[in-house]
Amino acid sequence: MYTKAYMKTIAEFFKLFADPTRCRILHALSQGEFCVCELVDAIQTTQYTVSRHLAGLRKGGWTMERREGTWIYYRLTVDRKELIRDVLSVALKHGLDDGTLAEDSERLARRLSLREAGHCVLGYNQV
Repeated sequence: MYTKAYMKTIAEFFKLFADPTRCRILHALSQGEFCVCELVDAIQTTQYTVSRHLAGLRKGGWTMERREGTWIYYRLTVDRKELIRDVLSVALKHGLDDGTLAEDSERLARRLSLREAGHCVLGYNQV
């Protein structure tokens, strides 16, 4: 028998993927660690939107951050990374993406090519 706490956890998990922007952020983060400006360029939305979603994901224990000088890098938490990748893999396998995630990955790759010594050195709107 399922407890209320268990059902709440399951519901919270599926809420992660209910928002397209949050899903796109999770997909990007499943590929590595990135700063906000790299995520903004990858998914082509505002800094405010990305930061707001990252704050919620961090509060929920899905992401963590690392500060390096003035830059803050975000990544999926170790214990949740495989779960996120598995769900995204199933979604892609069954054609639940219209190509948006692949386009985001291409923009992210272009954006990462602008790093210097493996670090972000630019602001937003670079790709």
